[in-house]
Amino acid sequence: MWLLEQLNLYLASIIPHGMLYDFISNGVVNGVGNVLSFLPNILILFFFMYMFEESGYLTHVAALLDNVMHKIGLHGNSAVPLLMGFGCNVPAILATRTISDKKRRILTMLLIPFMSCSARLPILVLLVGTFFPQNPILIIFGLYGVSIVMAILTAFFLDRVFFKTELDLTPVNVLPLRKPKIKRVLLYTWDAGYEYLKKIGTVVLIAMMVIWFLSHFPQHVNNNYQTENQFDTENVTNDFRDGTYLASFGHFIEPVLRPLGFDWKMSVCLTTGLAAKEFIVGTMVILYHTGEEETQVGDHLKNANIFTTPSVLSFLVFAMLYMPCIATIFTIKRESGYWKWALFSVVYSIALAWAVAFVVFKGASFFMNM
Repeated sequence: MWLLEQLNLYLASIIPHGMLYDFISNGVVNGVGNVLSFLPNILILFFFMYMFEESGYLTHVAALLDNVMHKIGLHGNSAVPLLMGFGCNVPAILATRTISDKKRRILTMLLIPFMSCSARLPILVLLVGTFFPQNPILIIFGLYGVSIVMAILTAFFLDRVFFKTELDLTPVNVLPLRKPKIKRVLLYTWDAGYEYLKKIGTVVLIAMMVIWFLSHFPQHVNNNYQTENQFDTENVTNDFRDGTYLASFGHFIEPVLRPLGFDWKMSVCLTTGLAAKEFIVGTMVILYHTGEEETQVGDHLKNANIFTTPSVLSFLVFAMLYMPCIATIFTIKRESGYWKWALFSVVYSIALAWAVAFVVFKGASFFMNM
């Protein structure tokens, strides 16, 4: 954003280039920028959601989908939050407040992370555009289809294991259409935006600062900061690849993800994506950078000699299915009232993502070798 660029330029003029400047610029300012970049989408989503709610239109949508939702153990009121999940999972989970049945509301919360939010789009655009330029639309729709099918299967599973109570088949109460009160809609939208910044923004910001720390320390390998006022970007990149805590963690978890065709760098990318899925692309830019500034990110990935058709498909499937971002986790805990459901969402989604990605990797490898 223009404002953040100006702020970074101002900071560069008053703070010597070094560790402090990099922390404030990349760890704090850009962290806040990532949070604020979601705000317009959040406000638009809430504005139209409240417009539809005030007009009574949402009850008509829920009624139309009621019979379909019954087949997977949900009520028609779950349809709207699930659809909102394709924009952002956080407001979608907040929208489950309209579901009166607590168990069905929790079930809906657990399904929403499978609705691929807009934060995953940069991953799809980069990898699909780089490795599947001939059929990008087909691959992207296929990935969305996989996530939707996994959500439906998860609904069947959870409904029969954890939510065994009879589904309330009472028809959705359809309200008459009416003209929405704009003042009330704007007030609700303002409250939702403020709540997002206060409760969620801090979580993502802290996560960004933690990632900055993990990706820059320890510094003993190449002595990144040559002087107090000089920051050696090239050495920081080397350290980030070889000697930092984040790289060490990548090597630690690599054996678990190696059966999916991932090296330690791909493992690190998925780790940073736990904070927010946009960080995956940013981490890729750093880890797979070849030092040639004019080379595009996609060329860096092609030159890495680790990405094959099976491994890319496996990586994309895993990124689409594995645990939601930290903001979503905290929102599930807050809205459900229990940590157990938030932790279940993490463990279950990672296990499911691993299993599906393994099948995709082995299946694609088999067909490639035929």
